[in-house]
Amino acid sequence: MSGRMKDEAYDAFAYAYDQALGDRFFRSVRRLLNRVLAAHPTEERTHLDVACGTALAIEFFERRGYLSVGVDLSLPMLEVARQRARRLIAGDMRRLPLRGKFTRVTCLYDSLNHLKSSDELALAFTAIREVLGDDGLFLFDVNHPDVYPEIWGNDEPFIADGEDFHLRMATKFRKRDRIAQAMVTGWAVIDGKRIPIRERREQRAYSEREIIDALAAAGLVPIEMIEFDPYAEGRSVKLFFVCRHL
Repeated sequence: MSGRMKDEAYDAFAYAYDQALGDRFFRSVRRLLNRVLAAHPTEERTHLDVACGTALAIEFFERRGYLSVGVDLSLPMLEVARQRARRLIAGDMRRLPLRGKFTRVTCLYDSLNHLKSSDELALAFTAIREVLGDDGLFLFDVNHPDVYPEIWGNDEPFIADGEDFHLRMATKFRKRDRIAQAMVTGWAVIDGKRIPIRERREQRAYSEREIIDALAAAGLVPIEMIEFDPYAEGRSVKLFFVCRHL
């Protein structure tokens, strides 16, 4: 597959993901963000969204008076994000290409689960600590470790359809190394053209203890942890952390 065709396919995936899962998840996490921001007010309103995806969090923070910046490794995701945000940077969460400080830093959509070792997780937390203001808060979610054998290990694929997209995600989970795999297929209409989607994704399940240890190694500490279900199915799907400097 040529580079241009790969870019088109990822553009299609980014669009379909945003339509199928993006807003559905953010409707739930929005309530948590509102609660945390109300409980911890700040006069200086600067915000960094790490692994910003399609910029739903940036849009949320900017509507509340924050100056927001987004970082993501995926150029196609950033192209979709430009419909919602202006200050966007291509970069790796393990080596953030920024020198400023932010009063609020977010990393949502289980983006940290895409890091496949505790060392990589600690690298990302260290990079985030370096851009977190002295009194700042770091807010992030990860998938609950029980989700992987229960949901990702399920033979039933996730399917979402819209007028201009179709998304199918078939998943499996390897218990021996706690690696989850997703084969994503489907299509999306981009600029009037139907683009096929075929993507492979991997995540790692992290225990609460592993996350807290990686935070400590980076000089961060959780002050609150919340279990929540963005899909209102009555089970713990996500862990949401509120952290500060040690």
